[in-house]
Amino acid sequence: MRKYKFFILDFSYFAGFIAFDIKLMKYEKKKGRTLVTEHHFVGRREYFGSLFYDFQKGDYIPFDWDATYIFELSSKNNLDEIAEKVKKRISKESFLTFIQLCKSIELFNSESKLAGELLPYMPVKGRISAPLRVHLQLTNKCDLNCRHCSQETRGPLENELSLKDIYKLIDEMVAIGTFELTLGGGDPFCREKDILKVIKYASEKGVSVYLSTTGLFIGRVLAKKLADYPIKGIRISFDGSTEKSFDYQRGKGTYRRLVRSIKTMRELFNCPISLHTVLMDTNHMEVLSFIKAVQKFRCNHWSVDFIKPVGQAKGNKHVLLTPEQMRDAFRTIVKVQKYSSTSIKINSFPYQSRGKKIYSGFGCVGGNLNCWIDAQGNVFPCSFLKDSFHAGNIRNHSLRDIWIYSANLQLFRAISGNEVCRECKYFEFCRGGCRARAQFEGDVNQIDPACFLEIEDEKKKRKI
Repeated sequence: MRKYKFFILDFSYFAGFIAFDIKLMKYEKKKGRTLVTEHHFVGRREYFGSLFYDFQKGDYIPFDWDATYIFELSSKNNLDEIAEKVKKRISKESFLTFIQLCKSIELFNSESKLAGELLPYMPVKGRISAPLRVHLQLTNKCDLNCRHCSQETRGPLENELSLKDIYKLIDEMVAIGTFELTLGGGDPFCREKDILKVIKYASEKGVSVYLSTTGLFIGRVLAKKLADYPIKGIRISFDGSTEKSFDYQRGKGTYRRLVRSIKTMRELFNCPISLHTVLMDTNHMEVLSFIKAVQKFRCNHWSVDFIKPVGQAKGNKHVLLTPEQMRDAFRTIVKVQKYSSTSIKINSFPYQSRGKKIYSGFGCVGGNLNCWIDAQGNVFPCSFLKDSFHAGNIRNHSLRDIWIYSANLQLFRAISGNEVCRECKYFEFCRGGCRARAQFEGDVNQIDPACFLEIEDEKKKRKI
């Protein structure tokens, strides 16, 4: 079959499944966990074809229109009839190979019918019809007072979303094919009475739940309760590689509290844990120490971002990094990554691969693939653009309507960018980098200030 930009017929997705049998189950019960899903796969039509969520692997699979047409035909036609209808575009051999691969992951059942559900919504021109992931601020409350925090206040917001509001949001997500939810804050565990209820409700609906937390409020009792749910990943803020530097950022005694929490989580459940570091002027020289800490605490990943001038950091400008400092830190990480067994992810940094290229235009995944919802229900492309691109409120409009029809989201997706980025050889991967950083410098269209390719170009010009 022909290869497409989005069609998953480079076959790489299927490779991990061929070696073992995957059972389709409505209820998966293991070690007390219950996950309720009606289908192994649920798909939705998109402008490039379709997008299916695999509940077993916890990932989205993009297909082009030829594959989507095959899926649609399968409900009322046998394989010979489908092959006849698509023969002008797809050879019989390629068609049968595709069907066999779909069967290997049980996307097709033994009767060669689509085993999943294709949602009834029509595609939206030029962009995906719903977000892939929702980042939900469960509460604005956090008991810490970190020097670099992106939030301007530490207490709960007035009239934060109720449990009923959050359940309604989850129901809407499932209905439109959004199956990934990150719960953050503040610190989501500062809403201790509700967080387990939200995790339980989302998991039973088939939504993959991720947590973003300081980790400081997870004791043994809570960790035992968390172990009962199929949490996909926990991201723990870790901004100092030693007790001295960590306590400097987050307060005296916080390092030891976090170490105890991580050890407890590692003891009680096997959920993937990543340490997340915001590199700033006070810690950007600790790269090697951070990696050693990830290994010491037996965490699965180290994720890295660079500080942005927002929230508390806006008033503590001495913690901000220069482009040269970001460049040097980035280069150190890349060098270490070649020889380290530690999995490292560098977030929102220019000229890196952004994963699936299922959106067009300028800018990162915020507002194009994902969205952020604050504790009051306000929707934004990401948490760093809340002052500029308010898209609506889920109490007043459905998430689907906000995603498709919001004027501010449409304006954000239509930003033209700049000529330098568009002509750059890395543009297909980078899409211009972080738009929030550019906005902080005064123009959402300008070059990402973290892009040190500009620094190198300036140096070359000076030499000439």
